[in-house]
Amino acid sequence: MLNMDYTIEIDDKDIIQCNECYMVGVLADKEESYPNIGDEQDCVTPMRNSSTIVFYIKPLSQDPEPIADNLNTSFENPLYIGIDNDQSSYTINTMQYKHTTDIELKKSMIKDKLKDKVILFKPKLASKHDSNRIYKNAIIVGIEPDIKIDKDTIFTPVPVVEMPMQDFESKLLKGQYIMLEGYNHATYPPEYILCGDYLYFEFPLWEKHDKNIYMWKIGECPEKIKKTRINFNSLELSDKMIRGGSNSLIFIEQSFLYKNSIENKDVGYITTHPAPEVVDISIPKVKQDIGLEDECAFLYALKNFALKQRLSYSMDDLINFHTCIKTNLLTILAGMSGTGKTQLALIYAKLLGLDEENGNLLFLPISPSYTEPGDLLGYLNNMNGLFMPSETGLADFLIHAQENPKEMHIAIFDEMNLSQVEYWFAPFISLMEKQAYERNLLLYNVNSNCINKSQYPSMVNIGDNIRFIGTVNMDETTKNFSDRLLDRANVITLKKKNFKELKSDLNEVDQDMDVDKVAAFDSYLKYSPWIQKDKLWLDAYTEEELEFLDELHAIINSCDAQKGISFRIARKMGEYLNNIPRGEDIKPMLSKEDAFDMQIKQRLITKLRGTEGQLGKLVGISRKDEDLPEDGILFDFFTSDRAQEISHFYQTRQEIIRKARELGRYGYAD
Repeated sequence: MLNMDYTIEIDDKDIIQCNECYMVGVLADKEESYPNIGDEQDCVTPMRNSSTIVFYIKPLSQDPEPIADNLNTSFENPLYIGIDNDQSSYTINTMQYKHTTDIELKKSMIKDKLKDKVILFKPKLASKHDSNRIYKNAIIVGIEPDIKIDKDTIFTPVPVVEMPMQDFESKLLKGQYIMLEGYNHATYPPEYILCGDYLYFEFPLWEKHDKNIYMWKIGECPEKIKKTRINFNSLELSDKMIRGGSNSLIFIEQSFLYKNSIENKDVGYITTHPAPEVVDISIPKVKQDIGLEDECAFLYALKNFALKQRLSYSMDDLINFHTCIKTNLLTILAGMSGTGKTQLALIYAKLLGLDEENGNLLFLPISPSYTEPGDLLGYLNNMNGLFMPSETGLADFLIHAQENPKEMHIAIFDEMNLSQVEYWFAPFISLMEKQAYERNLLLYNVNSNCINKSQYPSMVNIGDNIRFIGTVNMDETTKNFSDRLLDRANVITLKKKNFKELKSDLNEVDQDMDVDKVAAFDSYLKYSPWIQKDKLWLDAYTEEELEFLDELHAIINSCDAQKGISFRIARKMGEYLNNIPRGEDIKPMLSKEDAFDMQIKQRLITKLRGTEGQLGKLVGISRKDEDLPEDGILFDFFTSDRAQEISHFYQTRQEIIRKARELGRYGYAD
């Protein structure tokens, strides 16, 4: 650590909290002076008598409160020091950087990486109590190349609250504690908060929770809090916003916030009717005959058709759903009853031009009486030599797919866990591990005499033009999934948006777009180019991400030798990461950080089930709803600096919190 010569009074607890704060800054190019620790007075310089390279970051957001309140005001150079060896490999300390000994080349590489870019970083602070000084270093979390700034630009941290707007306002008015993830007590009380599409501001006195450093409440006069609607899809905001390491914190230019609060006439109070809505068509117009050439247009059309069915999902959920289908034979939609899981699956199929009358779409409600594959497929009647297909139509559907390889085929298993999936779906589970040309499903013994074998052959191939989508509810009438099945499928829990958001989203519907205009002919030939098969799944990961997965496996495996990250899970996650759709600007439509988070939750955390004795050490236990897991190895791991370099893991942490609360209430988590 390097001494920036700040004289302060700060305790270790404050330092720990400061180190968990996020800040933004810029490479301190062309400053009048720099700390006297390097060989040169430059923004990037070798440390004196060392091959270590240091660089200076000028903060564009406020220091954590304990630092800002205690800095010696006579010190006029508030820069943070970055040390090359402290940085992760995906920012500064890359393999190429590590392997060169050329000092000038290293300096040039750092400058090229950081100059004229907004830098998201965490303070890395330590104090010497004997000298009453602080070491003020920086760990880079991310680099944003597309934000244009000038020397006077200031960014304000804005926490994002993930809850229905009505619940949020109710907590404010009642003076109840609110969890602001990523925004801890070392930060100044928030000036702005985002909830849904609304910006809240002019908060009166904030109070901090005694124990939980991420919880705050309003102490007085909550009725004075104001709000205004923000258009998140506007180009103006996208050029002035930086995500703060997770979905729960963003940095927005102060000038934009001022314009949309102080100068904005469309402002309301939380105790009055909502401020006037800003209507924006965020779904681009798609040509009438949609076709399947444009994956990006397909996804926007999917959102549009969902809205026409009065179903409102986030774009991230739809991209996740689509990517899972591309990379898996089976995708499972979970969630509370009535959230539109079945409708979403049907909309997806119909948007591909699939129809039950054409034989390339099968809607199959699962009955509790299904106990074996024959209940869905049929059987060979040895008395008359005829194969008797089940009334479900699954055998005919699979044969149609085999005979029409140019057409996409989707089978929807509705309420698939009303019966034990591992019984009736058993042969499919085994085949899911094989390549398409090897996925041969046996309808009956090949040596048997079957009179109608020309219509129903003994074996049918499950080709790449087939996808299965299951919908499930989790209640007392349903069956749990085995790890064997969960290893081979993504389980997606759709997030229900609130009704006011639905009403707002309906303004975006393109009424001219008609699902019936989609043509099914050669649908798989147009769909298959969206699937990336040439890239090796291991190439989806950096070395640090692979090391992270190894560490995570070791943690889980040490608590349960039957669980962890298998090669199958790592491979399927890699294939998912390789297949994230790209938008019109060729950039991924889903960030790798978000995708990594979703996959860990869907592929791994869903498998953690059991009693307090089985899971308590790994997941932790929460005795109260507002408490975070106590003594939970996994929660601590996903909130560590090591994990945060990979992803914010917001969804993963929320799922761990949910399971910890179940353990606290019932002694069992599912």
